[in-house]
Amino acid sequence: LARIRAVLRRHGEGAAPAAGNTLRFGTLEIDRDARVVSVAGQPCELTSYQFDLLVALAERAGRVLTRDQIMEAVRGRELDAFDRSIDVHMGRIRAAIEADAKAPKRILTVRGVGYVFARQQT
Repeated sequence: LARIRAVLRRHGEGAAPAAGNTLRFGTLEIDRDARVVSVAGQPCELTSYQFDLLVALAERAGRVLTRDQIMEAVRGRELDAFDRSIDVHMGRIRAAIEADAKAPKRILTVRGVGYVFARQQT
C-alpha cells in the first residue's frame, strides 16, 4: 500500500493537493474520477481523448513530453511516423482551458520536441 501511495504522490507532483482524484493548477481543476475539467468553476467541453491527453500532461507537469511519450501514456502505443493529430487536439484543449489559446500559459509547445504542462502560469 505504501508503494502505491508513493507512485500516486509522484504522479501528482506539481499539482496542489486536492480531495480524491482531482488535480488543481491555479483556476484549472481536473477531476479524474468524474472526468470533468473546469476553469474558474466553469466546465470545459473536452472529448474523452482530449481529457486523457490533458491528464497525461498534467500528471507530468513540468516535464517535456514528446508526441510519442504522450501517445504511449494515453493509448499504450507509439505514434505513426506522420501522425500529427496530437497537435490538433492540443490546439482544441488550449481553446477550452486557456484564456488566450494563441498565447498559452498552461500547455506550452517545445519546438521540435513536444509539449510541457506548466506547473506555474507565467
